[in-house]
Amino acid sequence: MVPDLRSIFAQAVGHHQAGRLDEAIACYGQTLALKPDLAGAHHNLGNALWEQGKLEEAEASYRRALARQPNLVGAHNNLGTVLLEQDRLDEAVACYREALVLAPDYAEALNNLGAALCRQGILDEGEASIRRALVLKPDFAGAHDGLGTVLWERGKLEEAEASMRRALALAPDFTRALDNLGGVLRDQERLQEAIVVYQQLLQATPGDVDGLDGLACVLAAQGDAAKALQTIQRSLKIEETTSAKRIFVDIVKQLRWANDNAQLRHTLARALMEPWARPGELARTAAHLIKQSAHIGPCVARAAQAWPQLLSAPELFGPDRPQALADDELLLALLVSAQNTDIELERFLTMARRVLLEAAADEGATDAGLEFYAALARQCFINEYVFFRGEQEVQRAGALRDGLVRELETGTPISSSRLLAVACYFPLYSLSGATRLMERTWPQPVAALLAQQVREPQEEAQLRATMPSLTPIEDAVSRLVRNQYEENPYPRWVRMPPAEKTDTIAGYLRHKFPATILRGGSGGETAEFLSAGCGTGQLPLAIAQSVKARVLAIDLSLVSLGYAKRKAQELGLTAIEFAQADLLELGSVGRSFDVVECSGVLHHLADPFAGWRALLSLLRPGGFMLVGLYSEAARRGIIEARRFIAERSYGVCADDIRRCRQDLLDLDQSRELGAAFGDFFGVSSCRDLLFHVQEQQMRLPAIAAFLKDNGLTFLGFEIDGATLRAYRRGFPDDPAATNLDHWHAFEDDRPDTFSSMYVFWIQKSGST
Repeated sequence: MVPDLRSIFAQAVGHHQAGRLDEAIACYGQTLALKPDLAGAHHNLGNALWEQGKLEEAEASYRRALARQPNLVGAHNNLGTVLLEQDRLDEAVACYREALVLAPDYAEALNNLGAALCRQGILDEGEASIRRALVLKPDFAGAHDGLGTVLWERGKLEEAEASMRRALALAPDFTRALDNLGGVLRDQERLQEAIVVYQQLLQATPGDVDGLDGLACVLAAQGDAAKALQTIQRSLKIEETTSAKRIFVDIVKQLRWANDNAQLRHTLARALMEPWARPGELARTAAHLIKQSAHIGPCVARAAQAWPQLLSAPELFGPDRPQALADDELLLALLVSAQNTDIELERFLTMARRVLLEAAADEGATDAGLEFYAALARQCFINEYVFFRGEQEVQRAGALRDGLVRELETGTPISSSRLLAVACYFPLYSLSGATRLMERTWPQPVAALLAQQVREPQEEAQLRATMPSLTPIEDAVSRLVRNQYEENPYPRWVRMPPAEKTDTIAGYLRHKFPATILRGGSGGETAEFLSAGCGTGQLPLAIAQSVKARVLAIDLSLVSLGYAKRKAQELGLTAIEFAQADLLELGSVGRSFDVVECSGVLHHLADPFAGWRALLSLLRPGGFMLVGLYSEAARRGIIEARRFIAERSYGVCADDIRRCRQDLLDLDQSRELGAAFGDFFGVSSCRDLLFHVQEQQMRLPAIAAFLKDNGLTFLGFEIDGATLRAYRRGFPDDPAATNLDHWHAFEDDRPDTFSSMYVFWIQKSGST
């Protein structure tokens, strides 16, 4: 090595050791320009790039180092870690194994191999590898923390805590171990101790987003929503991670606002539009904050006070007129992202629609408030025109629609306000010649409306025409259910948040239910996944985003499947096969699955348990199933509402659903009869909630008996943290929260616990 080369390389190493990564990378580059075959320089350059988070460039440098010196053990190990951080688990494991062939006692590679194997769900071998690293290097803090993480995944919380504390005894400011310890303490309901640990972490590294996220979760669990919100906002300012966004949503969706808050309005609007969660989760809290606005709050209050009398534009909007609404980003975000679920806001929007109808009939009308009215029209489409409308109002809207059709036929100019008024009462795709609307130039808010109401329905119709049929639909009840969802697909959703990546379903379940023991699991890294009764596709699309799986999504309704497939294409999800089929007939297809999802499906069968057994016959030994069933206790108000509906002989057409909703809202007990449910606020969703052609409710003892009779292991409920903590306080002898007798007693005391459904995971026996 010539002196200049030595000097430059030494400078690179010095910069690197001092943390001056840009200077180090520049010097490593100069070194390699002089001697391209210097493997050590390629290796060190890879390390510096890795420390900067430039994973692809680091990988390339490690591979160049190994091409020149294949027995460079550290490069194999570090390449494995770069691959692990990119979720390329098989490649990472291969790299660690290669390092261990060259150096069998390389403790770091053993620890890293163990971590990668655990990420793959191979816990026994992963734990053994980490324990071997500790035999070789007992003071290896990273391995003690790694072992604690494995034990945490296995539900051995006390042993996990002990391992993490040993790691911290060796390295007191080891932030990852502090973060993991905080999580273990949280899972043991030792919330104050967890807060102390997170505060210690943040004292050492104030900008640690994992620590801030963990602290926010624990503060929320303690009921301190204000501090939890402040903490997660700090985290989001540092880095907007998927985890922090999810925690923000979980905190704010429980809040009711006493004052307006401009910063939170902007953040909530982003959370709805990007979105950070399913927008419907934020609908109630967003509406409540909207009503605190100095501009909108008085409008909503006037509408609520005057109802059912309709107000004129000056009476409704006051001096600000609709332009103030057009400038409110949170209101617009809610209207275009999810069904509004606030009764007072619905009444205001109903009156605003009527004002637009009257203005549109005026030939001299302007396009004032265009953005608001376009968003209102999109909201009407999302809720399928659920707002109340009088007979005279319908006639005027119909006349405006007929005039619009004539203008399309003759090529006459059409004002935006007239088009929006029609779109607030009728879906534009239903108009004769609707495609001609796409040939004209419109302002952006109107163009977005046309995409929603013309282009997307056309795409869905084309997809339905090519949808394969896997089985006949011969069961009488299945045909009735199919007909309902052909008329009213459910749910009509707009946006889906990006899912956090999970390596395997087993890995997800181990993290979700840390105190529950899983028995291995079927399948390899890519699972065969069945979504039985996928509806409009929310669940299978979320699955396809988060895990490595080949998904078969079936449903009775072609209309629902067309919607689901369009949304899959919109998200670029190609690993989903959609088909029309009856789950009762799927045995004839000759396929089996590692995971089956049937949430919200079985209770719409004539015999839910027969359908459940049919799906179990398709589930491989050791496979997992996600089930969602209606709770009889939680739906007692729905049962009463159906008596109300039967007594008054409402039909299932949209007009009868609208009329029924208004009659229910006039009752003092309207919330108990369905208005508390988000599904009350759309035509299809209200039909699913109150008018379903076939529905049965369950009790936990019957579910427990079925699980026992069929050799199934109950893994746990998908349920909010506050409910889970309340259960554990009441039943400390069941840390895994899997005793259904205890849950039955818990539900008897709190009958609204499962207001959505019993949603839970089970595992099939590993024997054939």
